[in-house]
Amino acid sequence: MLPGVSSPLGILASLLVLGALALFTLFQLKRRQRAAWEAFAKANGLTCAEKRLEVQGRYRGRPLLLATGKRGAGGKKRHTVTVLRLDLEGALPADLLLEHERPEDKVPGATTPREEHLGDAELDAAFLVENLAPEARPVLLAPDVRKRLLGLRGHRRVSIKGGWLQVEQRGVPASTDALEALIRAPHELTRAVTEAAPALPSSHAMEASSHDDAATDEGLPGSEHA
Repeated sequence: MLPGVSSPLGILASLLVLGALALFTLFQLKRRQRAAWEAFAKANGLTCAEKRLEVQGRYRGRPLLLATGKRGAGGKKRHTVTVLRLDLEGALPADLLLEHERPEDKVPGATTPREEHLGDAELDAAFLVENLAPEARPVLLAPDVRKRLLGLRGHRRVSIKGGWLQVEQRGVPASTDALEALIRAPHELTRAVTEAAPALPSSHAMEASSHDDAATDEGLPGSEHA
């Protein structure tokens, strides 16, 4: 309440002023986010969608999708996340599932996949593994890969699925520096994985169907409009 305002009309006026200030602040934040994503896309030769926060293309030689999405059941628990997907380009089997999710972000009642073990106590404590092929184990246990996997544990969710690395964080970056910071560690992990893999097939370009596959994970990234 504004100082000295006590009448019903004054209270209503103060609420309208506060509401207008909140809307203006949100509008300014959205503008900063949009400007940052467009600048980041332009600087790296990527494509930025016109009506939503979504960037895709080849980032430093690797197919990338960066988008926003909604998570949570609804109400105060519903929140916006930024989703980064990087193509591993065949370095790991497509049916491998490796997933880390912070306990506070788990969906109540969600089923836990059958757990397999990598044979590394710290990795096994942090990640759930499914469909672990023999050729994938030495790649994931390679020192540089192991180090970078463990370094991503602070994110809301980290997964390797369908040949893609996907990383989620809460909120939406509003500067090019923040976008670069979000991508840096996951990109280094994909580099380490491809270097540790014994042999790679030819690189394949990002296709629309790859974007569609993201819809299987708790809602389609890119659904949050700018």
